[in-house]
Amino acid sequence: MKKPYKNGILLAATSNSAFAIGTMVANIAEVMSGEVDIFYIVHDGFTQSELEAFDRVAGGAKIKFISFTKDDFAKRLKPHTNNQNILNSPFFSRWTHMAYGMFEPLLLLDECECIVYLDFDILLLKGIGELFRLKGYHFSAHRGKSLLNPTLRDYNGEFKDCRVYRSGIVAYYDTIPNPKECYNQIYNYSAKYGANDQGVLSLLILDNKFKVKNLGYEYTGSTYWRKSIGASIIHAWGRDGRFWNNELVYQFWGEIWDKYYQKWLKCGGSEYKGGFICKANYAIERIRYHLAYKLGYAMIENHTTIFGKIKLPFILLAIALKHRRQKIEYHKIIQTKPNLKVPPIEHYEDYRSALAEKQSAPYRLGQALIKATKTWYKGGLIKLYFEINEIKRDKVAKTYKSRVL
Repeated sequence: MKKPYKNGILLAATSNSAFAIGTMVANIAEVMSGEVDIFYIVHDGFTQSELEAFDRVAGGAKIKFISFTKDDFAKRLKPHTNNQNILNSPFFSRWTHMAYGMFEPLLLLDECECIVYLDFDILLLKGIGELFRLKGYHFSAHRGKSLLNPTLRDYNGEFKDCRVYRSGIVAYYDTIPNPKECYNQIYNYSAKYGANDQGVLSLLILDNKFKVKNLGYEYTGSTYWRKSIGASIIHAWGRDGRFWNNELVYQFWGEIWDKYYQKWLKCGGSEYKGGFICKANYAIERIRYHLAYKLGYAMIENHTTIFGKIKLPFILLAIALKHRRQKIEYHKIIQTKPNLKVPPIEHYEDYRSALAEKQSAPYRLGQALIKATKTWYKGGLIKLYFEINEIKRDKVAKTYKSRVL
């Protein structure tokens, strides 16, 4: 039977963040003009004037509002546990119950063929309509580096060393068998192993052997714009790293984000009444942009197979050449767009804690490789072999135990 809608977008936010997803709807409606049949807006108490503003800003697409309060979350959890202290867990000290709003598509696939969930702090630079057109998958999501345990600390099953799927963007397809039963599984996992949206999503996928289209980094663009050239999506994740409350993020992306925010306001939407709460953070993104980290990470990712080892020298050379080219391009760009000039890394509020990343396995491997290639005529490549073994034995490298050399 033909369903009422083919392509849906689901957004979720608490009552104080209507402006954020109102801005997103304006952004998506323009960038993906005509491709979205319906917006599902999950909330816990938007005002009537905000609901009307959503209708006006949606560009002709259908809007469906879904209530999802803290009490609703507790009711969904109750059949699986008598312990309601889950709302006092460490996860909910950082995030709200609305993190679980991302699972509402599982209840809506009987009326829509594909629903793409987007986190509320995302900016689309390009359309993502290609996700609607994928065939033969149950989900699309980006697979991160973290492992299922410790993401779900109480889970010690067969998938504990598997990498988790990140929850910033997830596409749900109506090929998922028994999606409403999957919805119940999400809350069952949460009762058993603790609340964590990425953890329970990953366990659902792994447990049921669902087929997932692994989304590339173009769908998880960083607010550090040098890492995000060519990205379809910019994700301003973190409580103090949003487009609207982080001074540096706004410096980089504010001109684009504000364009859609103003559209929301003109439609009668509510204002953001806060200010900047952080000047600059996520210095770790800067450190991971260093050549040493890029090279070391490539070494880790490609060492496990014979084919990977054969192609590794070419991959490393390509990374080094691209990094040099990007450095030249950066200096050209900031001549005409001074707002894109990045401050010294020492100006970041979390600079000192981010320095620990320089002790990570990828960074140290990359540093050793750079040093070895500069002193190859002095036996640098032989010394590299022994340095790699030393890094393998180091306790810090155990953070990367699933991919150690």
